[in-house]
Amino acid sequence: MASQDGEREVSSKVLADVVEALVGAAMVFLPEIQWKPLNTRRGELFERAANTDLPEGLKPLETLIGYQFNKKALLLEGITHASYNAGLQSYERLEFLGDSILDNIVVLAMYAQNPELSHFQMHLLRTALVNADFLAFLCMSWGIEQEESSLQQTGGNGSDSDPATFAEISTTVKFPLWRFLRHMSPTLSSVQLATSKQFAELQPEIKKVIENGSHYPWALLAKLQAQKFYSDIVESLLGAVWIDSGSLDECTAIVERMGILKYLRRILQDGVHVMHPKEELGILADDLKVKYSLRIDSVKRYVCEVFVGAERIVQYEGGVSKMEAQTKAAELAVAILGTRKDGVGGGKVDVVGDAMVE
Repeated sequence: MASQDGEREVSSKVLADVVEALVGAAMVFLPEIQWKPLNTRRGELFERAANTDLPEGLKPLETLIGYQFNKKALLLEGITHASYNAGLQSYERLEFLGDSILDNIVVLAMYAQNPELSHFQMHLLRTALVNADFLAFLCMSWGIEQEESSLQQTGGNGSDSDPATFAEISTTVKFPLWRFLRHMSPTLSSVQLATSKQFAELQPEIKKVIENGSHYPWALLAKLQAQKFYSDIVESLLGAVWIDSGSLDECTAIVERMGILKYLRRILQDGVHVMHPKEELGILADDLKVKYSLRIDSVKRYVCEVFVGAERIVQYEGGVSKMEAQTKAAELAVAILGTRKDGVGGGKVDVVGDAMVE
């Protein structure tokens, strides 16, 4: 495609495709490079891992994920943040590996569908199922229930004439995946506390949409403002399990327990709309430019205006982050443009919730 000044433009995807093609060609035409089989490489990583015992407090994690490690050091590495100064590697390398494993599992599940899915359908599904916000939500909601006991005074004032009596009280507490993360960062602790409060408010609505909604909850997930370490834990555990077991089936079973493949099946069965609102708005805008104008109001919330061409389509107020404000504004703009008989352009001013629409 040529630009206005006559220079030829090449999309980033074309460049990425060229790099991938060169890697494939190197494997075929450069026999002097010792390309070891994948399982051989995995075996080397497994042998490199130390034999160690798992601390008592981390044993429920194996129950949660449904896998017992041969090399417990791999599990420890998979849940160790870089701030944890205990002579262990952090989860970063395993997360890099687990990201590819999760992609592989989801792609294989999509390829197994009958009738076959188109390339575009697979692109949309993959984006929805492996993005960091969705994985973070699973990390916060997927947990194991544990019994906790405590002693409570049931009578007496503690004096010689009226000795205190106590009873053991048992309660069931849910221990989510993210709480197993080992770290020594006060900042990270503050982030976890703030995100937990946000999760408590949003979890019922997000869960309802995932289980029964007609659209993927892009804006709600963005509203969680979950930092990357939440999704990293999910991916690093998959990397650790694959090195320890050498089995993609074991990893697939964990992805199933998390609920990722279950949601894939529901999306396909119920025809859930999964296209990201910003991508959909770009399609509706056709050859007109889409512009997002952001500002912060007096209470430090984001206000986002969406313009398509010269027309202001919507103004969304109350965003908790740039991404959430843009996503929600795009979602509202899509709803507006999708109902117009004359497409983009023209319309009346109205108020819907906390959004001003034109």
